[in-house]
Amino acid sequence: MGRALAFVGTMSSVGKSLLAALACRYFARRGLGVAPFKAQNMSLNALATEEGEMAWAQAYQALAAGRRPSVRMNPLLLKPLAERRAEIIFLGRPEGVLPAGEFREFRRRYRERVFAVFEELLSENDLVVVEGAGGLAELNLLHGDLANYELLRAYRIPYVLVGEIDRGGIFPQIWGTYELVPELKAQSLGFVVNKFRGEPALFEEGLRILEERTGQPALGLLPYLQEHFLEEDSASLRVSNRVFRGQGLRIAVLAYPYLANFLDLDPLRHEEGVELLFTRDPRVLAEAHLVILPGSRNTAQSLTWLREHGFDDLLREMAGRSFILGLCGGFQILGRRLYDPEGLEFGGELSGLGLLPHETVFMKPKRAGRLEDQPPFPFWEEPLPGFEIRYGRSFLDGREVVSLSEDRVFGTYLHGIFFHDRFREAFLNYIRRAVGLAERPTRPYAEGVATTLDRVLSQPAFKAFFERLEDLIESR
Repeated sequence: MGRALAFVGTMSSVGKSLLAALACRYFARRGLGVAPFKAQNMSLNALATEEGEMAWAQAYQALAAGRRPSVRMNPLLLKPLAERRAEIIFLGRPEGVLPAGEFREFRRRYRERVFAVFEELLSENDLVVVEGAGGLAELNLLHGDLANYELLRAYRIPYVLVGEIDRGGIFPQIWGTYELVPELKAQSLGFVVNKFRGEPALFEEGLRILEERTGQPALGLLPYLQEHFLEEDSASLRVSNRVFRGQGLRIAVLAYPYLANFLDLDPLRHEEGVELLFTRDPRVLAEAHLVILPGSRNTAQSLTWLREHGFDDLLREMAGRSFILGLCGGFQILGRRLYDPEGLEFGGELSGLGLLPHETVFMKPKRAGRLEDQPPFPFWEEPLPGFEIRYGRSFLDGREVVSLSEDRVFGTYLHGIFFHDRFREAFLNYIRRAVGLAERPTRPYAEGVATTLDRVLSQPAFKAFFERLEDLIESR
């Protein structure tokens, strides 16, 4: 039976996902068989494997550990819908919709099923790296909290408490969390202060005070990282308020409300000579070589917002001179009409932008899994693998279509296409040629992830933190 190590937070967005990914990378490089685990995740960034859907953060952590992502690493996924509801995904498959008022009963119902999956991973691996959800000391949710309190108590998992200093309040974060859940204090390995800006010597007294107040060791003061890592949901997504600055390929992602699966675009962040901005500024869109309409958890609401802010006219005006790509919900928006006879999303009928000739119908069952298509793109002439997560199905002249293109407008239901290194290179260089930029080779994405994480682990503060953590784990 393997061991477990947990990273739990004082609140959301303190850096648990990244630290768990770094731990997966660090201990896998030490020769251990490592698997990530998050009992329950609420996220709109999902990956579909052959097994079904799982949260992207755990897929990323699996890649960091050199493992193939599995839905068992995130057995319970909640995907927020409109009107305070969430779709329930268990072991990759939909199991209905959870209304807001039934959350306590829902957690009780899934507790044993989720814990059984965790025990399987423990039996198969040397180390399971557990990521908590939100804050550890959410008192109104404590009993039944599958991702934090209940899991830590049931299996007596040692944990690192992660606080974030960038938004302030680090003392009540760390000290307050320990005081509110004192029954878990004995399992703590210590705490880490994350996202620190400035000279570390300036916070030495702060660490000392926290150690005295909590009786727990400070395991590290970790610097703020400029790179974008694992921004799972739109609440933490950085929507740019600036214009393009570089001389390379300019890509603008239209950050409409309800956008989802924007981590489809993560490989573009790693490309040299590419500037990627998530924006709601018409000036930025007008300057872009490529505009991307990403996925959406509510296509109708995103389309309505787009119209209300005049982006429909701007995109039609740009279609002849710039490139436009719609992914899943964005593909639906680019079509002529959307129909929802069963009320799966909006109920009724809407006009799309009409930049592509297809029509979309929302219908059951939901499609989630691996998918391969040969898109009619002028720069690509072979089957393209990806995955799909959708209720919408699109038709042109009586036949169902997965991908379409017309002049400089492209659309597809395939998620994950930019993780395909040769496709990404072909697409970006096709645009570069059209706009007068020099072609460039691309670096494999998996190599980019490994290189980026290794670069972080080589920083003195992170290196010292994980070396100390390793010693503490060995001593227990």
